[in-house]
Amino acid sequence: MTQTQTTANRQIARAAGTVMFAFVLSNLTGLARQMLMYDRFGTTGEMDAFNIANQVSETLFTLVAGGALGSAFIPTFTGLLVHDDRKSAWKLASALANLILLILTAAAALAAVFAREIVHYGIATGFASDPAKEALAVSLLRLMLPSAVIFGLSGLVMGILNSHQVFLVPALAPSMYQLGLIFGVVVLSRTMGIFGLAWGVLIGASLHLALQLPALFRKGIRYIPTLGFGFAPLWEVIRLMGPRFLGVAVVQINFWVNKNLASLQVEGSISAIEAAFRLMMMPQIAIAQSIATAAMPTYSEQVARGRLDEMRVSLA
Repeated sequence: MTQTQTTANRQIARAAGTVMFAFVLSNLTGLARQMLMYDRFGTTGEMDAFNIANQVSETLFTLVAGGALGSAFIPTFTGLLVHDDRKSAWKLASALANLILLILTAAAALAAVFAREIVHYGIATGFASDPAKEALAVSLLRLMLPSAVIFGLSGLVMGILNSHQVFLVPALAPSMYQLGLIFGVVVLSRTMGIFGLAWGVLIGASLHLALQLPALFRKGIRYIPTLGFGFAPLWEVIRLMGPRFLGVAVVQINFWVNKNLASLQVEGSISAIEAAFRLMMMPQIAIAQSIATAAMPTYSEQVARGRLDEMRVSLA
């Protein structure tokens, strides 16, 4: 094993340890959030409506700027950094930020206009038998939709920082989101009911982004007002997104079908399934996702430098 291979492996190991620590912390705050939420609202119709609204907002973010974008952006952005083309790197980041802002804002606006149809015909057809619960889900959805835009920008910032081998701050961002929800359920829900939890989502999303901004500015960010339609690296990101986008879309369809079927069952079924799923995902997030998050930038750098043999050794 060469010196560069050893260095890369140590870099991945250190980063994985850092990310794993932060993700475990996020899981613990998430567990506390779950306990507080269900202690306050239980597996009730209100929680069902909240979970439906939250799923729609999460789907918008995930399809436009979630895992598909990150897996395509980091290799392309890292490649530009490796070849010391920082101007193009920041142009790519700026173009994607502008596109994310425009697309998610437009999608959120459309979702707000057609919120009732989305709930009634799409994700919770079972709510049709309870007009009050359906109306609540629609109101919560309209309130929570801006979080998709905020998370979209925050996800891009996370990719930029990871590409610079900055892992701790982005990995702590999910804990900030959990704290926003905890504030919503502990403080705001006393006077606002379930809407306090929805405001907690917006606060948590804002904290998720705000925590990362100082680290981003320290990297010498250069914003360029462009959409980058004639910029080759942007189209490379879009090309790489294709297969991953299809996989993410299938997963989201599964979530929608799952929740739609649960909406046809007894009240609280959606909330019970959601709570169980969150608990089930905790080990995967803490272990598998932390390693993948830490390794991706290093693998991208090795490929950009043409060191495929080193990447294979690191992967093994």
